[in-house]
Amino acid sequence: MVALNIVEATNRATATDKSAGRPYVAVFGGGTAGIGSYAALALARVHGEVGEAASRGLRVYILGRRAPDALLAELRAACPFGTYEVVQAKDLGLLRDVDRVCELLVATETGYAAREGHAPKIDLLVASQGIMSFSGRQDTAEGLDWPTAIAYYGRARLVDRLLPLLTQTVAPPAVGHVAFVLNPGLEGDIVADDLSLRKPKNFTLRNAGSHLSVFATFYLEALAARHPGTLALVHYYPALVKTGITKTSNLGFFTRTLVRVVTPLLRLDSLPEAESGQRIAFLGTTAVYPPAHDAPGVTRTLPAGTSVSTGADGTVGSGAYRINYDDEVFKHNDKLAKYREDGTAEKIYEHTQRAFSTIAAGNKFTE
Repeated sequence: MVALNIVEATNRATATDKSAGRPYVAVFGGGTAGIGSYAALALARVHGEVGEAASRGLRVYILGRRAPDALLAELRAACPFGTYEVVQAKDLGLLRDVDRVCELLVATETGYAAREGHAPKIDLLVASQGIMSFSGRQDTAEGLDWPTAIAYYGRARLVDRLLPLLTQTVAPPAVGHVAFVLNPGLEGDIVADDLSLRKPKNFTLRNAGSHLSVFATFYLEALAARHPGTLALVHYYPALVKTGITKTSNLGFFTRTLVRVVTPLLRLDSLPEAESGQRIAFLGTTAVYPPAHDAPGVTRTLPAGTSVSTGADGTVGSGAYRINYDDEVFKHNDKLAKYREDGTAEKIYEHTQRAFSTIAAGNKFTE
């Protein structure tokens, strides 16, 4: 485990690094409550604690269906000199709505950057939007299962649409970081001839969880390979953190009751909200989570007590990482290695891109 005091000290160092000559910019998909909101608050508290004179500045974008008035009040109280923008979404399970939200965000950040005299750049994107579902397949008008669309396709599209700002070249060189909050521990078998799990016999809770997890890891790996030196991505398991997801999910009475009963029994694998936020903010530490093939001549100082992380493919510093709630690397997964070798990993990336292009063209995805 990376010690919490090291995590906190590293986040303070990031907050006070003024060499970039611009504010730290963070985007939170699903940031109106739960894990995303804890990470946003962690950043605000760190910058607020170091003070306006020492802080490099902070700008936070929160994407979600509801205006988070209580969260905004907390953010402003924690860091009064920060800038907080809410980009309201209708449904982040619809890719066309994700596109609309991203267009607004890019335009807003481009405007800020122009007024401040630098290129628009996103330093950290945290994708944590999702719902809990134990129901059967729920197709959207775009042809995707709705819970899967929120937790995977919508998040992947969010990253895709924000790539220009994540990978923006700036001086001094700065890496765009992505934290994809899901669960690398669920990676298992996939149905290679039915990636969308359209056949009823294939749409099981186990298959859906495994597909989500495997898809996330391989999508992030594909992006890391395609954007060397500029992009680092983490598939992150947050452990048990109070999120309120059961309130926003369409669950029956029995399931809600079961969750309330079981949750207190799982506290051994849990984090306090403040620590969860700090650890997610730490995922933006480039020295620990560098991009593939870091920029030539760039040297990075590792925080004390840390090392360069081993990537999802077993390569140190690969650019795509599978990280546990304590900021340590998940152990090697033999099934992922098999899927890389037989070409399934690339097929998953191509499948995702076809979903994007089909829906962007106004058609329903039927694959």
